[in-house]
Amino acid sequence: MENNNTNLWQDKIIGFIEKRNFFLYLLLFSMILTAPILINQVRQNFGIAPILISFFLTSLIVYLRYSIINSIEFLSYKSIISILLVNFSIFISFGSINYVSSSRFSFDYSISGKSGEFLAKWPSYWSSYSANFLNYFDLFIRIFIPIILIFLIYKPELFKNSIFYLTKNLSKIIINMIKNIKIRKNSSSTNQFTKSNEIQEKLQEAKSIIKNQTSDLKDTRQLENKEKIIKEKIFENGKEFELNKTISFDVDEGKDDKQIDKFKIQNFRWPRITTANLMVSEKKELSKNEIEDTKKIIINTLSAHGVNTSIEKHTSGPSVTMYQLKPGWLDGNEKKRVKVEQVLRREKDLALALGSPNIRFEAVIDGLQNTMGIEIPNLSPNTVDFKEVLENQKLNKNSDKYNLPAPLGQGMDGIPKVIDLSKMPHLLVAGSTGSGKSVFINSIIAGLIATKKPDDVRMILIDPKRVELTPYAKIPHLYTEDVIVDTDKAVSVLAATVEEMMTRFKILEKVGVKNISDFNNKMKNSHKMWNVLVVIDELADLMLQAGSEIERLIVRLAQLGRATGIHLVVATQRPSVDVVTGLIKANFPSRVSFAVMSQIDSRTVLDSVGAEKLIGKGDMLFSPIDNAQMSRVQGVFLTENDIENLTNQWDPYFEKYSLEMLEIPEEDNVSSTQISGDTLYDQALDLSSQSNTLSTSLLQRRLRIGYPRAARLMDELEENGIVGPGEAGKPRKVLIG
Repeated sequence: MENNNTNLWQDKIIGFIEKRNFFLYLLLFSMILTAPILINQVRQNFGIAPILISFFLTSLIVYLRYSIINSIEFLSYKSIISILLVNFSIFISFGSINYVSSSRFSFDYSISGKSGEFLAKWPSYWSSYSANFLNYFDLFIRIFIPIILIFLIYKPELFKNSIFYLTKNLSKIIINMIKNIKIRKNSSSTNQFTKSNEIQEKLQEAKSIIKNQTSDLKDTRQLENKEKIIKEKIFENGKEFELNKTISFDVDEGKDDKQIDKFKIQNFRWPRITTANLMVSEKKELSKNEIEDTKKIIINTLSAHGVNTSIEKHTSGPSVTMYQLKPGWLDGNEKKRVKVEQVLRREKDLALALGSPNIRFEAVIDGLQNTMGIEIPNLSPNTVDFKEVLENQKLNKNSDKYNLPAPLGQGMDGIPKVIDLSKMPHLLVAGSTGSGKSVFINSIIAGLIATKKPDDVRMILIDPKRVELTPYAKIPHLYTEDVIVDTDKAVSVLAATVEEMMTRFKILEKVGVKNISDFNNKMKNSHKMWNVLVVIDELADLMLQAGSEIERLIVRLAQLGRATGIHLVVATQRPSVDVVTGLIKANFPSRVSFAVMSQIDSRTVLDSVGAEKLIGKGDMLFSPIDNAQMSRVQGVFLTENDIENLTNQWDPYFEKYSLEMLEIPEEDNVSSTQISGDTLYDQALDLSSQSNTLSTSLLQRRLRIGYPRAARLMDELEENGIVGPGEAGKPRKVLIG
């Protein structure tokens, strides 16, 4: 009996030992026993204060800037090295305090430990009794060396540039000092009387040159040459004299030089735009119960209608969650899978079960096999802040790679998305009223003025609504004197932009490059050609008043503008075929669609359905040029206060620096190609001979042209005496039968 009890206890002990919990308990017991020894050793060698301070700072930074999920991304090798360097500086500073105090009091290892004492006094020996200025300066240098190293880790290029410019300026100062010494020696050795005679002779010689050149110019009177005045300064006894020399050069060369000189680099000191005061909203996390309940509803609803499916994963965005739906096997046969059409047919049943009409299916998910997506709106959507997207890590790391960065929003994966407008190269935006289209346009402009200088991009803003883009009237990025709100002025501005484009082509041809990037790389030390962004907030209004002219100019800019750095962003709330014509669609490969009214509108913009299922308030479908698959994005929310905050930072520079403006032709209603001698003038003349009266509307209908061109033709007919003066509401009389 005793043997049985002994064996039983042995089995229990062996079983307890074989369990992993035993080793865990053993480890905890050992740690408890050794903890005082370890704490005492850490306290003596490293102290407690630096470790606590660095841990507190690190935790605070991670908590304030990143979520717990993304904190791993923050703890990169750069961050870890920086934390160690901060610890190093803290050890030195606290160790020095302890070391000085240790000469009078007992050394306190709780602040920085023996390591701090060693770093503070090595390799030089100093104390409170023997300390001097050099000792303290040495300590100061040691403390700030880690900070300098952190600066080198994060900003190596800036440090290199600083060293380069410092060395360059110092060398210039030394060279100038040597030159001044030589000049002083030479001036002291020469006779002042001889110097004065030489200057007088030089003055007389210059006067004779000017007199001869002016007399020759009067005799020849050549109109193909210009005069260029160069001012040469001569110093005599501390007084300054100016000599005017006349140099003649060819007219054509001067014209070309003037065109290129427009893009000379101007060393303006532009402000550094801060986004610290922009709005940041509170975020609500999607509950696990809501996700699990939605999964059950989807699977049970489809199963009730004989569709076998399973949900692999889910991806939660700010306003929509996508569930990866995997069709199951048909009747248990592992060779036949449930067809996608069977799932798509149950869209209305799912909408009824979920209580949400805005359900969107994605038949094929890019990169995933045998999986389709179903997008369902969240019960508590989050707002995507403009500041959040603008300050994302991807944009900060690759800011030089974005020529025209535009904050798009946040994708289904929760990652902020930023696009480069120069690679689009043009963007077509559509959406019904209240869908978030105008906010998106504002976010593009705000993103550019927050990240780019007027030397990088200039903007032409056309706003037929008269209220959406007017807050940007006082920024130096404008390429016109003001925001364009008049239709006739819009035609003239677009025509002037076409002329600007052709001028740039001539400059590129002269320099021998293909595009604006090659030009800036080749002429980076002297010239820089800025990008031009043309923004049209409401295309439908312009097409209604001057459809043919607007279409022709937009298509021409879209076809040829990319090479010269001219890009377009065109928005409309009425995506019909008479507004978004076939020519416009063909030249706008990148498109964004917000919520629209019908499938027809969605097909007009995106060439596919889906935009009619969007929930509005910034919810969009983005179809880029480099990806056939559309992506769903929640657009950023930009308040009026945010816009005002950004524009106010640029207001002092609007009149401070005089920048080159777009040369707009004086003719208000016609482009530069539509001047006197219009190609349609003969046809208008034939129409006048067919009747006793002629009206502008008749010219519009018969010749299929816009009102500005028809009015111009009518004015030409009046000037030539073909028709009489106009009367209100009446056609004009034809004077020549």
